[in-house]
Amino acid sequence: MRRRNSVKVLIPLIALLICGVIVLLERYGVTREEFVWNEEESINLVFSEAVEETPTCLILTNQEDTVSATYEEMMRFVLDDMRISYDVLALTEDTSLDCLSNYQTLVLTFMDWSVIENQLLTICDWVKAGGAMMNLCTPLPNAGFHAVAGKLGVESGGLEYTKIRGVQVVNEQMIGGKTGQVFWYSDDGEEMLETSLNLYLSDNCEVLLASEDGSVPILWKVKYGDGTFVIFNEVITDKYQRGFACLAYSELEDVCIYPVINGSAFYLDDFPAPVPEGNGNYLLRDYGVSVASFCSIIWWPKILEWGENYHIRYTGGIIEEYSDDVAAPFTKNKEEAQFTTFGNMLLNDGGELGFHGYNHMPLCIKGIDENQQYGEYKLWESAEDVKAAMEELYDFSSNLFPREKFMVYIPPSNIISEVGLNTLLEACPDINVIASTYFSDTEAKVFEQEFEVDEKGIIHTPRVVSSLGLTEYQKIAALAELNYHYVQSHFMHPDDLLDEDRGARTGFPVLSKMFEEYLEWIYTSAPNIRNLTGSELGTAVLKYDKLTLSRERSGNTLSVKLGGFSGSAEFLLRVNEGCVESIEGGSFERITGNLYAVHATSDKLEIILKE
Repeated sequence: MRRRNSVKVLIPLIALLICGVIVLLERYGVTREEFVWNEEESINLVFSEAVEETPTCLILTNQEDTVSATYEEMMRFVLDDMRISYDVLALTEDTSLDCLSNYQTLVLTFMDWSVIENQLLTICDWVKAGGAMMNLCTPLPNAGFHAVAGKLGVESGGLEYTKIRGVQVVNEQMIGGKTGQVFWYSDDGEEMLETSLNLYLSDNCEVLLASEDGSVPILWKVKYGDGTFVIFNEVITDKYQRGFACLAYSELEDVCIYPVINGSAFYLDDFPAPVPEGNGNYLLRDYGVSVASFCSIIWWPKILEWGENYHIRYTGGIIEEYSDDVAAPFTKNKEEAQFTTFGNMLLNDGGELGFHGYNHMPLCIKGIDENQQYGEYKLWESAEDVKAAMEELYDFSSNLFPREKFMVYIPPSNIISEVGLNTLLEACPDINVIASTYFSDTEAKVFEQEFEVDEKGIIHTPRVVSSLGLTEYQKIAALAELNYHYVQSHFMHPDDLLDEDRGARTGFPVLSKMFEEYLEWIYTSAPNIRNLTGSELGTAVLKYDKLTLSRERSGNTLSVKLGGFSGSAEFLLRVNEGCVESIEGGSFERITGNLYAVHATSDKLEIILKE
């Protein structure tokens, strides 16, 4: 009891101290202007004309194989994002691969290589003469695969499948992957996928990924004559697999450059929001304080500490109140102190405020979006009620933060309908960035996004990982996205410590250490990744989405012409033969292995290589 009473005495003192700090920050000029992006990085950008490139890659598919269709779609997506031009050839009984001479790379999207058994020698001769081939999934252990297995570096085995629980990084060609580091497929590390062939490779193979114990090669490359094979020994179609497909393709070419977003963003959902009431069992266990006290004197100072240590610039999602009202009129929240106190601290720390909702009801309409009904959430009575609620939120927030332009919307529980989204944009026309989730959840019918700009001009910036204690699946997803889009996107809630599904039983002392390990991993792996707010990440996605490339190699120089250019652009560059000597039109830095980050300041890059 003595401990709780002392905390109650401290709360008003701490509140006064917080307010005093805000006054001092504003008085001495530490305001948000010092943290905003360069004016050139505004949302109103002018883009140069697009450029085109002759297809250099051929995707070979088997339309009679449903797995092939899935992998074809994945590879199209990856190559589109990498701005690699390609053609697609569907196999028929009389398919000829004489056209291979027109391409630099070949991608197989099917498991049964016997369907091209008559063409395998043609492919091998083409690779030997300087071509580069990769597959996207484990070959079937039949005559087709074994006819060429030796040329792929397979020394023995490959007759049966073995169970794999995760992947081990074998050499440091991935951002965030240290030699020997293991990333598990499942949260408990016990799920086994029988999708890899048990085989052994010759010494001339370069293994990139292996099974969790290192015994089975999962991804490797091998020189064959003047060309290269890159081989996947894995069958996974999860969305994160795009990052590994990107890695595999980048190993095909002597020099591979592709555009990325280059941004790290952290979202605080339900913040600022009404101060929670009551107690949390595990907060009482660990600290002996109420929920409100925990948020004010333990959670928030730790959030600020992380922000200072890692230069994080948080994006807060405002919730005006927690009622389940879904019909107008909507009551204005009169208790404004916690909003202004915490909101101004976030802004003065270089952050940004966006909208999460008037309340926590997803914007789905009765009579229209019954298929979006989930859990105890209520459907809104009408689109007019949604509009009225969002207009109330806008008025409430604008009065408290008159200098803030609210451009980011975070859907509650990542759920929103098309009608709800259109109504939101009508009520709040400044919103042009939607931050939902990167991964789907069929049960909750969440709004799954890609990093893109849609036909309405809305910028989609999905959050990839969440909570303080990341699951094993989230860790492998974070690894993949660092190497695919060079992006990190995370969100958490102040009330995570009240929900056992989000780690409440584990407790904040343990979870905060786990999160610090994640932060250390991110900023050690990518020390110069750009820390961005939600709208700034939106601008980065916009610039990335518009960019087109044309590449030309001559001797030791790779010339890159950029279309859809708007003053700057970000790239990852993998140099498999030699290294970078200099770059005209931009700057570069080595990240890991043979991978570089490139910042372009001109629409023409001249990359000078040396052996």
